[in-house]
Amino acid sequence: MLSGFALHLLITIASVFMLCFPTIIDAGLFLLENRAVEQHQRGAANGIVMIAMSLFKAVGPAGGGAILSWSQKRLNASFLPGTHLVFFVLNLVEALGLLMMFKPFLAEKKKTPSHQ
Repeated sequence: MLSGFALHLLITIASVFMLCFPTIIDAGLFLLENRAVEQHQRGAANGIVMIAMSLFKAVGPAGGGAILSWSQKRLNASFLPGTHLVFFVLNLVEALGLLMMFKPFLAEKKKTPSHQ
């Protein structure tokens, strides 16, 4: 429905978001992790996080492709037809990530006498 300058502007904004959000998310997760881990354990914790991130970057495209293929087989389904299934799964993953940022799920540092 858009054309000309409005279309170009919308695509540019979407591209900026697409390129910036992964970096912002990674930085935010590193900040959360570094606040929850004692300084002498940060190297090991960062290593574990990098392994997990690499694993998910390897498995993610295959999982996404499998979900997309599954959704294409469900084009005439009465519940979550076609690509609605893909966006539902993406929203579930995003909601889980948001839920994990609330206080009961965050690890806190133990207070030492020097911090009190």
